[in-house]
Amino acid sequence: LAIGASMRRSARAGARTVVGVAQDALASMPRARGGDASMAVARPRATHRRRHELSNLRGASSSSPTRVRDTTVCVIGAGPTGLALSMLLSKLGVASVTLERAHAPTTHPQAHFINTRSMEALGALGMRDAIAKQSPPLRTWREFRYVTSLVHGVVLGRVDQFDGAEHAGSATSPTAPTHFSQHRLAKEMLTRARAMHDDGDSGVVTGARVDDVRVSDDGVHVRARVKASEDASEAETLTVRAEYCVVAEGANSETRDRLGIQMRGERALQHLINVHFTSSALAVDLSADPAMLYFVFNPDAVAVVVAHDLSRGEFVAQIPYLPPVQQLSDFTPSVCERMLRSAIGWKDASKVLDILGIRAWTMSAEVSEKFIENDRVFLAGDAAHRFPPAGGFGMNTGIQDAHNLAWKLAAVTRGISSPELLRTYETERRPVALRNTALSVENFKGVLKIPNAIGLPPMAADVLRDAVSALPLLVPSALRKNILEAGLAIGRAQCGSLLTADNPIGVARRAAVREMCEDPNGTLKLQFPKEDVGFSYESADANGQAKLYEPGTLRVGVRVPHAWVNTISGRTSTIDLVDADMAEPRMTVFASGFDANAKDAVTTSSRSAFPMQVIHILDQNCDDSLSKNNVIDIDGTWALKTRTFGDKVLVLVRPDGHVAFIGSNVDELENVIRSSFHATAN
Repeated sequence: LAIGASMRRSARAGARTVVGVAQDALASMPRARGGDASMAVARPRATHRRRHELSNLRGASSSSPTRVRDTTVCVIGAGPTGLALSMLLSKLGVASVTLERAHAPTTHPQAHFINTRSMEALGALGMRDAIAKQSPPLRTWREFRYVTSLVHGVVLGRVDQFDGAEHAGSATSPTAPTHFSQHRLAKEMLTRARAMHDDGDSGVVTGARVDDVRVSDDGVHVRARVKASEDASEAETLTVRAEYCVVAEGANSETRDRLGIQMRGERALQHLINVHFTSSALAVDLSADPAMLYFVFNPDAVAVVVAHDLSRGEFVAQIPYLPPVQQLSDFTPSVCERMLRSAIGWKDASKVLDILGIRAWTMSAEVSEKFIENDRVFLAGDAAHRFPPAGGFGMNTGIQDAHNLAWKLAAVTRGISSPELLRTYETERRPVALRNTALSVENFKGVLKIPNAIGLPPMAADVLRDAVSALPLLVPSALRKNILEAGLAIGRAQCGSLLTADNPIGVARRAAVREMCEDPNGTLKLQFPKEDVGFSYESADANGQAKLYEPGTLRVGVRVPHAWVNTISGRTSTIDLVDADMAEPRMTVFASGFDANAKDAVTTSSRSAFPMQVIHILDQNCDDSLSKNNVIDIDGTWALKTRTFGDKVLVLVRPDGHVAFIGSNVDELENVIRSSFHATAN
């Protein structure tokens, strides 16, 4: 979201003019207020496990105890990515230990959109229905709105992200995307991860700050300092000895930096202040005509307000700021409350809002130069890629990293596949990250179209900041802040009566915003079906990015198409059949056109160690043939997807739901399993 001055002359000449005008007026201006630097407030069991060992050793002194844990996979970070990986490993029978620096999940909202593919992955963990049940109704979050204030302001434009549909779902998935805040999701995932883990709560160790990761030929040693509480004066040394390590500790990963792995891309697209606040009064004011995002432009405030949960009255305001002239400490609770009230449009001082936390963050667009180090350490989630939030791909890409990696770790550590399989994690997931980075940057640029249209050119604020920063060193910091704010105020003045009144400029600018909002590609969108469920794990395109296809495409590399089928347990999706009762990494073969009761029925191969289930999908006239491995194509969707491949079709699906083979020859299918998945022979 850009802020700045709209000037008819060149941006730099305009910036110099603003600095000069501001300097002339400084004597009558109040000094910038200081403030606090931060105001944040605060099982089902799988049947197979590798040997897990827990031992206590004496350290150098009695005040510095050392503990050693032996496991198969050490996960660093217990955000959505790390917790998804922990749960998937537990489901697939792989021992793990997850180390989390924080003592408890954050209460500060971050991401808030779970896309379709992530909901499918959460379905494999038994969490889909619980998340959907706790999510708000679509009517409360279907719109993005561009306004002069949330309450009683001028609505410049509105975008219905679901084009009037009654439900968020589509015909290409058994589930639907939802609006559910990351801090609430992480809390649910932590509870579930501990319930699924053989070691219960100790499967996820909190208060553990990793300070060393060492790789050898036979594994990884991860050392962490563990405090019993945040204010504890002493820490225990915990060493986790594992075969593999997955780094999922977030965008500012210390472990990634310690390993010397570089991020590539744009490090600082924008700097923002996040203000987390609650207000039941605001929730009431918005309840009659709610939206998910409010882009606010007025003479006193430029911000994005995210309605995380109207039922709880929980919101986050994102306010751009311009370091090094501005700092987090400038945004005190009183300063932020004044800005929030301006953005809301409240004139009634009796209406209450409570600020729970104020944080600074930097919007980046970077992808790690590599996802694997020494064949033993893997990067996942924000540790591997950092996106602008436009489009909501950050958390979702991380969950899907875990979905891709977990079954491969399980197959290798259980002796089903050779370690060569693990190298496909980088070749498959890095192109997806590059694709999502490019789209997120494009979306961010789309956001800037609106401020451009109303007289806030995106580059003007940065030019002004640079001009102020270039002032002689003898100019005091407070003076610099006042000069900057004077220039920004001139820019925000474009959003006053010049924008809202019936003058030629205001009429033209409001019309431009409405036109953008009515254009499907005119401004920021929420849904991207191809990037969501149509990305492919085949070889990347010329730019190194994942190739995309229409959702529901039956193609090697793409997620298997959704089709409703009737089973002995009732209606389900082909996608859910892949995950059903999976307690080990298992391939699924969907066979159509084969007589399930005749000699040509496809049977599970005995020449590969890779577990496999074969499911015959029969046409609608075979209801009397239902069995555990025979299902009915309810509405003919599967027949429609496969008919171009012949009368007899075998579709091999990986444990993560992506298609690995389409054909009719069983021997060719088995060759794919051995060659593509490095499966060992029985």
